[in-house]
Amino acid sequence: MATSHSASMSKEELIHHSRDSKTSVSSQKEFKLHELAMLSFSPIIRVVQHWWLQRAERHYLICADVEQQRAREAQMNVAYYQKRAALARSARN
Repeated sequence: MATSHSASMSKEELIHHSRDSKTSVSSQKEFKLHELAMLSFSPIIRVVQHWWLQRAERHYLICADVEQQRAREAQMNVAYYQKRAALARSARN
């Protein structure tokens, strides 16, 4: 008469076996969490800092382009008003 391993185990043995496998899984998780905790944060900080500085650089280059465009527009406005002043002066004489 052949019986399976689980069928031949008593109820107490099954509970103990189940508890051992849960403990094993739990200790594996703890080991993995421990490995993660031991990782250095400096590479993560370096990546975040690099991203932040790259973002800041792009932002400031956009600001510089906007200011340059404003300066061009201001020069065009100056030229326009100087021309209008010259026309008014010539019309007066």
